[in-house]
Amino acid sequence: EMTSSLVGSEMCIRDRKKDVKLYNMILPPFMLFFFVPTLWIVSALGNFIIDSIVLLIISIFIYKKFTWQLYKKSIISVFLFGFLSDFLGVLYLMAISIGSGAKYYEGNDIGKQILSGIYLATNHSCYDSIYGVLFIVSGILFSSIFIFAFNYRVSFNNKGLSKKQKIIASLTMAIITAPYTFLLPKELFYP
Repeated sequence: EMTSSLVGSEMCIRDRKKDVKLYNMILPPFMLFFFVPTLWIVSALGNFIIDSIVLLIISIFIYKKFTWQLYKKSIISVFLFGFLSDFLGVLYLMAISIGSGAKYYEGNDIGKQILSGIYLATNHSCYDSIYGVLFIVSGILFSSIFIFAFNYRVSFNNKGLSKKQKIIASLTMAIITAPYTFLLPKELFYP
């Protein structure tokens, strides 16, 4: 006979012979990317559609007319580097979360409040603490920096754009296509 109960972020599975504890079974949404392969397909498709729309809008404003030229020359690298940048943002958040040894603390010590915010953002909800929200936003900014750099250095390089146009196009892609989904509440994924 096997029974289970969920206590906080700890799941206890009891069978006749022993207790097995599985900690942190509920993952924050930004970490689901690693553990749910079907999300890769959905995420890739969504990223491609959004990147395509933004890239077509950029081509209109850069060339002052609708053109497929910039889109055809850039979409594959914009898409792949955008996806890579989102992945790097997830790695950044995981590295900070694991590397900080964050856990829940009470009290007024600012350092411990920040660690509590990181812990809450990765184990409960980023909305439980302002520091949790700031932690997740830092991951979004981290990804955005890579989106900008990859697009400026590679995707929009040698495409007939001036330096100013490359900056505007890269910055637009970085701002609009940043992984804002990192901020989705965990409740959307877990009942």
